Amino acid sequence: MRKHGAVTTLVLFACIGILFVSMDVGALRCMAGEDPPVEGALPVPSQEKVGLRYACGFTVEHQDTFKKIQVLSPWRDARVSFTYILVERGKRGPSVPPDSMVVEIPLQRVALVSTTQVPFFAMLGLESSIAGIARGRFVNSPPVAERIRQGLIQEIGVGDSGMVRNLNMERLFALQPDAVIVYGINDPEYHLQPKLAEAGFPVIVEASYMEPTPLGRAEWIKFVAAFFNRESYADRIFEDIARRYEFLAEQTRERVIHRPAVFHGMAHRNVWFMPGGESYAARLYADAGGDYIWKDDSSRGNMPLSMESVVERARDADYWVDVGPCGSLAELKGSDERYGLFRAFRQGNVYNNDAKIGPGGGNDYWETGVARPDLVLADLVSIFHPSILPSHERIWYRKLPDQGVMRP
Repeated sequence: MRKHGAVTTLVLFACIGILFVSMDVGALRCMAGEDPPVEGALPVPSQEKVGLRYACGFTVEHQDTFKKIQVLSPWRDARVSFTYILVERGKRGPSVPPDSMVVEIPLQRVALVSTTQVPFFAMLGLESSIAGIARGRFVNSPPVAERIRQGLIQEIGVGDSGMVRNLNMERLFALQPDAVIVYGINDPEYHLQPKLAEAGFPVIVEASYMEPTPLGRAEWIKFVAAFFNRESYADRIFEDIARRYEFLAEQTRERVIHRPAVFHGMAHRNVWFMPGGESYAARLYADAGGDYIWKDDSSRGNMPLSMESVVERARDADYWVDVGPCGSLAELKGSDERYGLFRAFRQGNVYNNDAKIGPGGGNDYWETGVARPDLVLADLVSIFHPSILPSHERIWYRKLPDQGVMRP
C-alpha cells in the first residue's frame, strides 16, 4: 500500500512537471510574445462580455452601443477613480458626465510609460500599435524590443534611470497617439496624467500594480484588450494562465507537509520595507508552499521596519528571497554585516529574481513575470519544494553564489 502511494505521488509530480514544461513549446511563444498571433487574424466581437475573476481594481460594463470601464483604485488611498466610455470608431457615443472620457476604439496608436505594460500587448499580438514608450532600452519582450531597435517605437521618456517623471512632449505631439497609457501614483512629481491631459492627450490610467494577488494583476490583460476589441482572446489567455497557477497552487497545498519560513527584501538606509501579509508577494509565497513570516499582518502594502526588528523575527527563517541589486552573498554581506546573522544567509538559501536581465539592463521579472504568475509560482515552488517540480528550469529566480556578481 505504501509502495502504491509512493508511485502515485511520483506520477502526480511528473504530471505537474509536464504541465509546466510542455507549455514552453507552443503556448509560451504565443502568450509571452515570442511568436504572437498576426494582427487582424482574430476577429473578436466588440461587445462580447468577459467577466473578471480576480482583478478588483477595475470594472467593465457592456451596453448596447458602448463599454464603460472604471479604474477604481488608481493608487493607494486614492479618493478618485477614472471612467472611460469606449465607443466604436465612426459611431455616435452616449452623453457622458464631465468626469468621464470618451475613447474611440479600437485604439490604433498608443504610447506607454512603463515596461510592465508591454507583455499584455505582446501576448495580444498588438506590438505594432505601440508608437512610443518610456525607458525603451529596458524592454525584454523580443518583438517589442525588435521594433524599438528598428525605430518603429520611439523613446518618449526624458532621462534614463529611476521612475519616469518627465516625457518628451515634442515627440509625443509628433507621434499623435490615440492614447497615452500611464500608471497612477499619489506623487505630483511622478503623476503624469494631469500634465498629459492638460497638454490635450487622451490619458488612460492603468493600475494593475495595485492588485493584491498575482492572478488579479495578470487579469489586467482584459483591461488592455477592451480598448482593442480583443476581450475574447484575452479571456482565453488569462484562463490558461489561471488554470496552470491554480493547479500548481492546489497540488502544492495538498502535498506539502512542512512549510519553510520565508522573508523578503533588504534594508535601505536601515529601513526594511517588508510586504504586508495581504500583499502580492505574501500571496505568492503562500501559494508556493512557504510560511511567510509576516503573513498575519493585514496590510497590502509595504511596512517600514527597522533592521533590528527583522533580524529578531527572521533570524531563523529557512529562505530569503528578492534581495534587490545584490548579485552574491559576499556583496549582500558587504552592504551590511548584520545580514550574516540570518540562518538563510549562512546556509546559502538566498534567492534573487534577477536571473533574466535584458541587454539594456531591464529585469524581465517585472515585465513578463508580472503577466505570467503561473511561471513565477513554478520558480518559487521549485525553490521551496524541489521534489514537486524536479525538472523545472527556473526563469527568473537564481540562488546567490558565494562570491562575484554572476548575473547572466
